[in-house]
Amino acid sequence: MAFWCKAIITAILFVTSYCYGASKTVSVITLPDYEPFGYLAQGDTHVVKVPPGEDSELFEGFAWDVVRESFHSMGYTVELWVVPWARALTYLDSGRVDLIFPVSISAERLKIYRYSKEHVNSVFYRLYVLKSQSLEWQSLEALHDMTIAQMRGFNYGERWALLKSVDKYDVGEIIQGFEMLMSKRVEGFVGYEGVWDIVLHQHKLENDIIKLPMFDSNKEYLAASLDNPMGRKLLRQFDIGKRRITESGKLKEIQAKWSDLLSESDSSSDNKNQ
Repeated sequence: MAFWCKAIITAILFVTSYCYGASKTVSVITLPDYEPFGYLAQGDTHVVKVPPGEDSELFEGFAWDVVRESFHSMGYTVELWVVPWARALTYLDSGRVDLIFPVSISAERLKIYRYSKEHVNSVFYRLYVLKSQSLEWQSLEALHDMTIAQMRGFNYGERWALLKSVDKYDVGEIIQGFEMLMSKRVEGFVGYEGVWDIVLHQHKLENDIIKLPMFDSNKEYLAASLDNPMGRKLLRQFDIGKRRITESGKLKEIQAKWSDLLSESDSSSDNKNQ
């Protein structure tokens, strides 16, 4: 009898432990075309569960490595959703997923989202113009009355947000902004250094389009909807995990892996914040 009681108790403990482990899952959502921070090898959507020690076969990037390794260090399985950015925000707002990354902080976003304390990556804002243009960089204010393309839903910092003297033209894809610049339908295209550079290279436009000096920068984070009751806890788990991979040296390994695609500013900024 004692043997069977012990066996039953052991089985109950095992099932309880298994269920607890199985429930330790966090769903994160991101966009498919944000190289080198995160990009999909094929298609524009992807959903996969990634247990500790594993990775997605189709999605990769610096920010994804940081998020995945941070949560894995805390024992979480990461349910990764990859969809176009506008849909990603809709899924987050509706509670379909827990967290979104990478996203910068703005006054408007603080009204609806809470953020991790640890950042995922850094971004540096530049204006891209035609090489043939006789435009010398002075300041954002010097772009008075120009038409400048911007990615719909992207944050370019407070200075750009407050700038009212330019006509801001929304585009849905990075290449669309460059095509409008090439056809002279806009006089500039504000972008994220590194991300925009890769698209330039992919479409062989480096000889036609140049970037002007950096006008602002931001760090990007994980964010949760203020309406998500688990948001605060999950962001805290990421913060602890990020500090763990920093202390263990794993973060430096990730930075070294992506060093050829990250700008020097990006690597130095992240190192200063370790």
